[in-house]
Amino acid sequence: MSAMPTTPDVLTRILNHMDSTPVLPHVVFRVLEVSNSSDAGLHEMERAIAIDPGFTAKVLSMVNSAAYALPKKVASIRDALMFLGIKQVRNLAMTIGVFDLFVGKSDQESLRRRGWWRQSLDTAVCARLIARETGLATPDDVYTCGLLHLIGKTFLDRFGGSVYEAVLILQKQGMSDISAERRVYGCDHVEVGVAAATKWAMPLVITEGMGYCQPSMDSSPARAATALGHYMANCLQEGHERNTDHAGAPRWALEALGYDVLALDELSDRCSSAIAQARLEM
Repeated sequence: MSAMPTTPDVLTRILNHMDSTPVLPHVVFRVLEVSNSSDAGLHEMERAIAIDPGFTAKVLSMVNSAAYALPKKVASIRDALMFLGIKQVRNLAMTIGVFDLFVGKSDQESLRRRGWWRQSLDTAVCARLIARETGLATPDDVYTCGLLHLIGKTFLDRFGGSVYEAVLILQKQGMSDISAERRVYGCDHVEVGVAAATKWAMPLVITEGMGYCQPSMDSSPARAATALGHYMANCLQEGHERNTDHAGAPRWALEALGYDVLALDELSDRCSSAIAQARLEM
């Protein structure tokens, strides 16, 4: 068996691939930049999206879905912005753009990556609800954290030098995903995701949130909300009956956000409703 590549080798390989691969559409970066600006207006956001006809078509298709029940058909990005607002259209753009990261070349790859995509989207919804309830982090920023927090998995799968299936085999033997990834690749999806966000020059709050597996030095509320959102999404995926004692809940995140472990069942119900509503809107 060949020697396991060191973490820097794997990260360097992945980041080099990112230089030549259309990972996140340029329009998504521009949408993020505009929506994070206090001076942003409808015109700037319209220009950011309208430069990509295909992307525009996808946004309009989602806006015109039955879930939004708008009073008339929306035919332009400007109308979409008028009806839904900059923040909502930003979230639509992020959802559309990030989805492309999770498409595989084979049915098996696509099935695996779309599972991560669904988990990311559910985490984003849960984390946004938590941010709204606590008022400690900006809901839209936390939504983005949740949406991006598993991108390291698909990067490892695509560019890490080994098929991610090897990680799943170790997980079936009782190893955590983090430990299994380190065994197979020499690094884990959190390290890769944070490195990618740093390379993309994402806002610091996003980079902080993507390090969701452990507390930060300054107890970042965005990181805590992402960690708890990830946990709640996993609980709902596995079923309530398997998480009655919430032994796996990130205690540091609960403390940072002011939640008690006894309140997690009720929070789970609220998260379940939010996820169901979000799926209707897709």
